[in-house]
Amino acid sequence: MNKKSATRRLFGGLLLFSLFVGGCAMGSAESRPARIESLHPDAKSDITEQVGAPVTFKLPGNAGTGYEWVIAGDLPSFLSQQGKSRFVPNDLKKVGAGGDSEFVLIASGPGKGVVRFHYLQSWKKDARPARWAEVEVTANTSGH
Repeated sequence: MNKKSATRRLFGGLLLFSLFVGGCAMGSAESRPARIESLHPDAKSDITEQVGAPVTFKLPGNAGTGYEWVIAGDLPSFLSQQGKSRFVPNDLKKVGAGGDSEFVLIASGPGKGVVRFHYLQSWKKDARPARWAEVEVTANTSGH
């Protein structure tokens, strides 16, 4: 075997190996897109998700009114929020347009608990929520 042929075989083997490793990673929880759950104000929902899979909860609102969605109270111990919530307007060209507040939560282990959201003017002392939403989250280590 000449030197050119050996080099081609080596690079071909490395290419196949990197494609195999990349293909295996594509099915991992880190590479899956986050599940999106649109919650309805003044209603209860429930979801079941796999441990380690991020879920984005969307709640409709209007940031121009001074109201915002917040997580009310503490999250169940098996859940954590990834980053801060964010408001995504429906129309970027319209100032004060409605949109969705998004919260990304992820389960670090199996569990079952309730997450409550309040729509309020958080800058006001003793603000009462104008709206609410609640979701019971079940996280398990097997499929849904």
